[in-house]
Amino acid sequence: MLLGLDVGGTFTDAVIIDAHRVVATAKRRTTKDNLMNGIGEALDAVLEGYDTSNIEQVTLSTTVVTNTIVEAKEQVVDLYVITGPGRNVDDIFPVEPIYLQGYTDHRGIVVERTPADAVRGIANMVQARSGTDLAAVSAKFGVRNPHEELSITEELKNTYHTISNGSLLSGSLNFPRRTISAYFNSAVTPVFTVFKRNVEDALSARNILAPLHILKADGGSLPMEHMVSRPVETVFTGPAATVLGLSALGVIGNKHTVALDIGGTTTDISLWKHGKPLMTKNGVSIREYPSAVRSFAVTSVGIGGESVIRLKNGNLTVGPERVGPSVALGGIEPTLGDALIVLGHANYGDFNLASRALQDLADAIQATLRSNNVNTSNNQLTLIKTASDVARLIVEKALQTIQHGINEVVKVENKRPIYVVADIVHPDPFVPAQLVIVGGTAASLGPIIGDRLGLPIHIPSDAAVANAIGAGVANHTMAITIHVDTKRRTMVVPELGIQDTSSHLRSAQAVEEVAYGLLREAAKEQGLVTSDALPDIETISVEDFPVVDGWQSMERIITVKVQLQAGVSSYVES
Repeated sequence: MLLGLDVGGTFTDAVIIDAHRVVATAKRRTTKDNLMNGIGEALDAVLEGYDTSNIEQVTLSTTVVTNTIVEAKEQVVDLYVITGPGRNVDDIFPVEPIYLQGYTDHRGIVVERTPADAVRGIANMVQARSGTDLAAVSAKFGVRNPHEELSITEELKNTYHTISNGSLLSGSLNFPRRTISAYFNSAVTPVFTVFKRNVEDALSARNILAPLHILKADGGSLPMEHMVSRPVETVFTGPAATVLGLSALGVIGNKHTVALDIGGTTTDISLWKHGKPLMTKNGVSIREYPSAVRSFAVTSVGIGGESVIRLKNGNLTVGPERVGPSVALGGIEPTLGDALIVLGHANYGDFNLASRALQDLADAIQATLRSNNVNTSNNQLTLIKTASDVARLIVEKALQTIQHGINEVVKVENKRPIYVVADIVHPDPFVPAQLVIVGGTAASLGPIIGDRLGLPIHIPSDAAVANAIGAGVANHTMAITIHVDTKRRTMVVPELGIQDTSSHLRSAQAVEEVAYGLLREAAKEQGLVTSDALPDIETISVEDFPVVDGWQSMERIITVKVQLQAGVSSYVES
């Protein structure tokens, strides 16, 4: 049996999957002040009647890291960078960086070394001022030779408890993205460490001894122990779980599909072409900062079932805030959910409480119009007399927000640069052909969205716990990047700490074959695949640049990135 957990901003969902079937589900409120209470309640509910010794694996997705970053509650980090010559980077990172002497060129040659004693002296002064025990180190072209990054890290170990390296988090070129990833990786390590310990305690208290995995933003999973050194990759795992849940339920097909996950706080929008979800090209943005974290291309809009309704400056608004449950469930402020209940689209909680709250809002609107002597010509609020009037207006505003979000996502996709000749000859613009909708609010709001957009919709069984299903059947994954300089005969694999100075590789094809072999061995060592298994591997990118020397192009710089195929291990029947 597989146990899937999704710790969302509003609800914590749990599912048990046995022999490709969902045999038990549970949904409990996420307790933000103490996440473990909500997780414990969901576990107790889903495990009732089941022998925990039969659970083979636990996989979870969580908003802990995402919320920490979005709410700007991450810890202070001292950011050390080795830039060498080039553009000024003062304004592109979340904090002002500490510049260290040194320089590695584009070939991976260390042109100028960073003096060890200088690093120690600078670190002592910087740490005395900041008081933090968290640091991050990133060097331009560190992926082609991580020597300077690793040497500086060694010198910082006596000063800092946690140090993240840009080259170890991503083997891809793009110094700013790697640096931002390293910064946020250290910044969220403390909260992730506490979360990890609490989850392990909750599972142990229930005699669940199965291996614990956690989802990454790209839809793969890694053992929790391995993720301790790279918690930034758990950012946006909620949307990733949605994508995996849709894959596992087999509801997408080959049509151009807009998928919506309508939760309590937000609606996540993803696009699918020919049965596959679209990915970010270079990495997801964390706040406004572009990172190297590979992710599904998912956009969130601030509309969910518990988006609060308020009268502000003579206007009726819905979302993006969420302050608690709907009034029908004992909340203190009316929500979109209350509006759906009043209109008969949802059937939960106390209808009378929801109706009374919206009627009070209708009365407040009329009182505001009278007291302010507002010019009522063309003012839609003049039509608000009853609870149903408020509900209809609120649902209309929610639909407008979601429709605008979908239109913007589709517009961005259709404006993407074209890099392949085949795409020019056979263009395939994204034109939505269907909607697939999951999440706790899918059943009540989904049909209305379909009518609004004039598109057929599909709401699968167990749509309310699709995220937990996706987490439960997520494939194990890891990625490596190989950089080869044929002239210098060097091969560097940053993620594995490999620096070979006697490489005989001469072609991109040969580098790709070596990458597959190294990835298989690394996956076996980390227990991600069995010794006799041949895992599915995908090539993420291949860069093959000629080196011009003496007016001839005899040598090459080759970069290949591969990973264990992300996605789901099996389809699931509800």
